Amino acid sequence: MPSKKPHIRLYADECFPITAVTFLKSLGYSITHAYDQRMTGRSDKDQLKYSQKEKRTLITFDRDFIKYKDSDLTNHPGVIVLSCSPTQIDSLCKKSLPKFSQSSLTEALVIVGSDHISKMKHNIVSEIK
Repeated sequence: MPSKKPHIRLYADECFPITAVTFLKSLGYSITHAYDQRMTGRSDKDQLKYSQKEKRTLITFDRDFIKYKDSDLTNHPGVIVLSCSPTQIDSLCKKSLPKFSQSSLTEALVIVGSDHISKMKHNIVSEIK
């Protein structure tokens, strides 16, 4: 039986390790990195605009993106902020990303920690098990 291919399209900003991008590609995720798109050194807002233009959920290790919880993410494919040590990124992504579909991430800010997942969408916060 063929394995189910992940359908989440991701865009990793420059804070997200390239090794983690390679790992996610090996799991079947469609992911591109800021370095490959010549987006390094750009502001957080530029990263958000680029991910929106490319219709890719922004994935980052940069906790500064949490401040966008009050921002309007209307028509944005969403933001995932990982809150863990760098050594936990691969295992945390492998465990948590299958819980999402592209539609569940759209217009949402998701904070993924080693012991919790919080999702804010339209000013409603929910915890995901």
